[in-house]
Amino acid sequence: MLEIGTVLDLGDHHVQIMGNPDSHGDRYVVLIDADPGGPGVKGPFPHIHPTLVETFKCISGDMVIRAGRDVSELPVGGKVDVPKGQIHGLLNVGTDQLIVESEVIFPEGYSPSRDLLSLGATYDRLRRERPLSRFTGEPPILQMAVILDAYKDVQKQPGPLGVLFAALAPVGKMVGYESDPFDPKK
Repeated sequence: MLEIGTVLDLGDHHVQIMGNPDSHGDRYVVLIDADPGGPGVKGPFPHIHPTLVETFKCISGDMVIRAGRDVSELPVGGKVDVPKGQIHGLLNVGTDQLIVESEVIFPEGYSPSRDLLSLGATYDRLRRERPLSRFTGEPPILQMAVILDAYKDVQKQPGPLGVLFAALAPVGKMVGYESDPFDPKK
C-alpha cells in the first residue's frame, strides 16, 4: 500500500504521494520533482492517460508543458487541465528543481484493475531492485513493454514508441517477463 509521503524514483523525476494514495477514490494528488534542465527529458516523458483527467500546477521552477498540440510555459502558480486521451508531458527548462502538483481525477464509476500509482511503484522498485540496462540506465525494454501492456488502461506511450512497446509485449511475455515481477503469489 502506498502511503502519503511515499516518494517514487521514476528516473529523471520523482513523484511524492500527497493525498488519497488509496486511489479507489475519485482523485489523488502527487508532487512531481524534476531535475534541472539540460540534455534529455527532465520530467515525465510524453504519454497519454486513456481514462484519466490530470491537472498540473507549477509550484516552483521553470516549466514547459506539452498538452495536445500546444506547447507553452507554465508560470509559477499557473494551472493546466489535460483531458483524458490527450498526449502530455512536461520539461524542466530552468536551472533549479521543478516542483509541480499533479491532481489525477478518475471518471465516475472507474475502478481500474491496475492504477497509475501501482505503475509508478512497480517502475520505482524495478529501478531499485533489478539490473538496469547498461545502455539506458532503465529497466530492460521487454520488461517495460510487458508492464506497460498490463497498465494500458491508465497510461500509454504515443506514436512509434507506443507501437514498439505494443509489439514487444508478447515477446517479453514469451521470454518470461511478468507484468508484476514482485507479486508474492508467484
